Amino acid sequence: MIDPLMLLAFQTVGLVLFFVSFAFRIKGKYLWYGVIMIVLVALGWFTVVMSIPDLMNSSYVQTIMNPSSTMVVSSLHMLFGFAALVFGTWLVALWRPRSTDFAAKSRRVWQLTLITWVLAFVVGLLLYVAVTTNLL
Repeated sequence: MIDPLMLLAFQTVGLVLFFVSFAFRIKGKYLWYGVIMIVLVALGWFTVVMSIPDLMNSSYVQTIMNPSSTMVVSSLHMLFGFAALVFGTWLVALWRPRSTDFAAKSRRVWQLTLITWVLAFVVGLLLYVAVTTNLL
């Protein structure tokens, strides 16, 4: 089973890198933006694939899913996280290193990626609190 604290640390670093990539985007440095986004999206999909065995483990699912509030938070985290990865993948697919119209073509997808990525992180933080403490 993956340690929840390790996942939280991993996702926090990912969110920081996500904001760094968008800072490059805002400054018009699309090469760095694209490279960081490719790494983040690849790591995101890798995390999803590595989490599948934990989700298939019935004791892990019972630990997370027993309290109803944790089940809702976990489901929201998966929904927002999957949406963020889909939008991030879409951004990476649109990106071309020397494209002049990339910023205009990808503006809405960029906004949706930003919103869903941040929501996934916040809901994941709530999930971490729910799993490791008695607050939720």
